[in-house]
Amino acid sequence: MPSEDIPCAALLLAEDLEADMDVLDRLRRDGVDLRDRLDDQRAGLAALGDDLPDEAPRWAYYPWSRIAVRILGPAGFDRLRLDRNRNKITAEEQARLRSAKVGVVGLSVGYAVAYTLALEGACGALRLADFDELELSNMNRLPVSVTDLGVNKAVIAARRIAELDPYLPVEVWTDGVTPDTVGAFCRDLDVVVDECDSLDVKLLIRTEAARRRLPVVMHTSDRGLLDVERFDLDGDLLPFHGLLGDIDPETLQTLSTRDKVPYVLCLLDPEEISARMAASMLEVGESLETWPQLGADVGLGGVTVSAAVRGIVLGHPIASGRGRVDLDRHLDALDVPSVHSEAPDVPSVHSEAPDVPSVHSAAPDMPSAAPGVLAGASPDGETLQDPLEAVIDAAIRAPSGGNAQPWSIVVEPDCLTFALAPEPEPVLMDLHRRGSLVALGAALHNARVAAANHKILGPATVLDPPGEPEPGVPLAHLELGSDTDPDLAAYHSGMLARATNRSPGDPHTVTDDELEAMHAAARLLGGRIEVVTESDDIARLAEILTESDRVRYLDGRLRSEMVAELRWPDDPDPDSGIEVDSLGLDTAEAAMLDVVLRDDALDLLEEWGLGRGLGRMTRDRVLGSAGLVAVFTEGRSPADYIRGGAVVESVWIAAQEIGLAVQPVSPVFLYADTRSDLEHLSPEHVDDLDVLRQELAAVLEVPAGGGLALLLRFGRASAATMRSRRRNDRVRHAGDVDGLIPARG
Repeated sequence: MPSEDIPCAALLLAEDLEADMDVLDRLRRDGVDLRDRLDDQRAGLAALGDDLPDEAPRWAYYPWSRIAVRILGPAGFDRLRLDRNRNKITAEEQARLRSAKVGVVGLSVGYAVAYTLALEGACGALRLADFDELELSNMNRLPVSVTDLGVNKAVIAARRIAELDPYLPVEVWTDGVTPDTVGAFCRDLDVVVDECDSLDVKLLIRTEAARRRLPVVMHTSDRGLLDVERFDLDGDLLPFHGLLGDIDPETLQTLSTRDKVPYVLCLLDPEEISARMAASMLEVGESLETWPQLGADVGLGGVTVSAAVRGIVLGHPIASGRGRVDLDRHLDALDVPSVHSEAPDVPSVHSEAPDVPSVHSAAPDMPSAAPGVLAGASPDGETLQDPLEAVIDAAIRAPSGGNAQPWSIVVEPDCLTFALAPEPEPVLMDLHRRGSLVALGAALHNARVAAANHKILGPATVLDPPGEPEPGVPLAHLELGSDTDPDLAAYHSGMLARATNRSPGDPHTVTDDELEAMHAAARLLGGRIEVVTESDDIARLAEILTESDRVRYLDGRLRSEMVAELRWPDDPDPDSGIEVDSLGLDTAEAAMLDVVLRDDALDLLEEWGLGRGLGRMTRDRVLGSAGLVAVFTEGRSPADYIRGGAVVESVWIAAQEIGLAVQPVSPVFLYADTRSDLEHLSPEHVDDLDVLRQELAAVLEVPAGGGLALLLRFGRASAATMRSRRRNDRVRHAGDVDGLIPARG
C-alpha cells in the first residue's frame, strides 16, 4: 500500500498564501538552502509569447536535501519545461498524456521508465512499487548517489522525479505488490509497466490487468526485448502471449525457484539472448550472484517502454506482441552513406568498422549430457529363444562411450569373434582406443553370462596384439560349447535389465552387503575395484570431475564430439548416441539445455577463463551419490582394458541388482598416460588436465603400472526412464563378411 511516512514529494508553498509563506520563513530560519532563479524562468516563459494565466510562484521544498527552489506556477512550469516537446508531441497529445496514470512495478529498469515518462511529461501521475533498498551493486545502472544507499528504490525514484517536476503526483508503495495488494495497485491506472524480478508477481500483475482490461508493457534488458500485452483490447489474452500456457498464479507460487527456471527461460527465449547473457547465465551461482545488467541496457529499456506507453495512451496502433530494439546489431550494421554527385564539396568523413570478429551461435538446439564415458543400454523386447541369438543379443546390450557400439562381432556356429568396428572413428577421449576396448570387454562379458545361462558356454580368449588395436583385428574369441557357470548365469536377468541411471540420487550409508556384492562381482573375473564412500573423498572427486567437465565444454573439439553423441526423439539416426530423454534431467536442467551448449556463449567463457558452472550437474550428481567405484586394470595393454571392461560390466550389473542406480562419471583424461596424451585432448588446457590427472590418481590410489577402466557413481535414485537403442550392423555371420575379420587360429 502507499507509503506515507517517508518523505518523497516536494512540499509546495504558494507565495499568495500567508500560511505557506510562514512555513517558508521557518525554513529560512532553520537554515534551509533557498534558491531563486525565478527571473530566468519568467523570461523563458515570456519568450514563448503564450497567453497563460497569471499564477503565483511556488517554493518547492525538498526535505531530504533541505533545499527549497522558487519556481513558476504549475501551468507556466509545465509549459516552459515541456516546450522542446513541441511538434514531436503536439499540445493536444501532451494534454492527453497528462491525463494518464501509469503504474510501475520494479524500480531498476522501472526507474528509467518512470523517470523518462516524467521527463517527457508522458503521464499525469505515477504509482511506483518496489520493496527493495538500494545497494552499491545497483549503482552500475541506476543514476543515484551514495547518499541513497539503504533507501527504498521507489522512494529514490520518486525523489528524483519530484526534483524534476514537483507538480507531478507520484505515489510510492514501499512494500511492493503482493497477492493482497495487486488489485489496489492496478485500480484507476491506464497502463501497467512490469519490471519486477519475481515471476509470481509478474503473473499476478497480468491476471489482474486482464481482469481490469489494462495494457501491460515489459522490457527485458538483454538485446532490447520489449513485450506489449493489450489486455485492454482483449481481456481473454493469455499472460505472456501464451508462452507459459494457462498457468495460474497460485500454481506458480508453489514452485521452487529451481522449478521456475523453465518458465523464466521460456520468456527469455534462450536462442535469442545475447552470447554474453547466455554465458553469464551459466555463471550464476558460481562467479556471479545474479544476471548482469548494464546501465545502457536499463536506459534503453526506459526509453523503449516510455515510447510504447506514450503510443498506447495516444491511441497509436500498437498491438500485443514482442520485438527487440537491439543496439548491438544496429551498431554492427553501420554503413558509410553513399555520396551523390550533386552533393556540396565538403570534406568526406569515413567511419571504418573496427576489426572485430563476429560471434555466431553454431550450436544446434540440443541438450547437454553430463559427460561420461559409457552410456548404459538395453534394448526392449522379449527374451530370444535361440541360445545363439540370445548370446548375440546379450553382447550388443553392452554399454559404450556415447553409445557408439564400437565392436564388430563375427558369428560362427561354434564361436564369436570380437574386434573393433571400422567406424565410428574414435573420439578424442578414446585415447589408445581404451574406451572402445572397455566397451568390447563389457560385450564379451555379457555374451559369457548369456552363454552360461543357456548352457552353451565355452572358453573365452582375450588376445593382445602389439600396439594400438586396429579395426578388424581379432581381440577376443568366445567359443560356444555345452558348459555353464552358475556364478555367471546368476547375473543373467540383471544383465538384461542393466541400464545407465543419470537421475539425481539420494545419499545413503553404504551397507556391508552392498559393498560385498560389488567386490564379489569384481572377484568373479579376477578384477580389482576401489569403492569410495568417505564424504571428503567424494567431494574431492566431485571437484575433479567438475573441472574435467568444464574443459570438455570449453574446448571446441571435445564439445563438438559431446554434442555429436546426443540424439533427439525425432533424430534420423537414433540407434547410436545418447537419447536426450535418457539424461535424467530435472526441469531446470532441461530448460537450460538451449543455453548450455551455445558455442558463442561457451567460447566467451573460455576467453574469460570462467565456466565452472558447466560442471555443476556432474558435481551435484556426484555429491548426491552414496559412493563411487573405480575399476582398475592390471596393466595398460589392450587385453588389460578388455578385461577391465568385463569387470566394469560385472560390477555394474551386481550394483543394479541390489537396487543401486549406476552412472559412469569418468573424466575426459581417463585414458591418458602422458602429457602428450593430454595435449592431444586439449592443448589449451593441458596444464589443468595434468593437475587433475595427478589428483585423481592420488585420491583413488591407482596401482603402479595399472590404469583405470572406468569410474562409476552409485546411489539410490528413481528408475531409469529409457534405454538406448542398438545398431543392427555390428553383428555378422562369417559367411557374410569376407575379409572383415580373419578366421581364428
